[in-house]
Amino acid sequence: MPAQWEFVDPAVPQELRERVLAAALDEVVRWGVERFSVGALSDRHGIDVEAVVRYWGSGQRLLLDTLFYRCEDIIVAPDTGSLREDLKTVALSVARYLNTTDGRRLLRAMVLDDRAAQHPDDTRMVYWRRRFATVRAILDQAAVRGELREGVDPVTGVQVLLAPINIRALYTDQHIDDAYCLSVADMAWRALVRR
Repeated sequence: MPAQWEFVDPAVPQELRERVLAAALDEVVRWGVERFSVGALSDRHGIDVEAVVRYWGSGQRLLLDTLFYRCEDIIVAPDTGSLREDLKTVALSVARYLNTTDGRRLLRAMVLDDRAAQHPDDTRMVYWRRRFATVRAILDQAAVRGELREGVDPVTGVQVLLAPINIRALYTDQHIDDAYCLSVADMAWRALVRR
């Protein structure tokens, strides 16, 4: 089954899915993950709670569908055949997503707190593991091609690329431009490449 159907019953009518995901996005950016409630979503947006339960099963599955539905095609793990080009492609795609209102608002809603970090099944932990896995794939590909230097910790490697872009999105309202992304990707490449 394609990843786009991982968190929702594929029988859901597309119009209902779009409406529920828009409502869930509004709720999570307004109230955060902790206060997200299917009941409140249903009340505020006039959506049948039974339909949400039927197609998504739980609030967490609905949140994860909301988080991944639009960004799965934007934030991808390319395989250009070159670590340097893969890093550039990922940096640009992450910035493209974070330059959207929804992307930036969701990033801010997905910041981990102490409680979330203690629970591996927390929605934010699931989200960040998936995001890291997407980017880690390019490091794994580079290792197979012999491009990755010895001793690179995969999590650190991912953070070298994503942290500057995420920090700019979290703490500023500045547009994340291509030149910045290419500079970050180049610094990451220099830190990761075998010489």
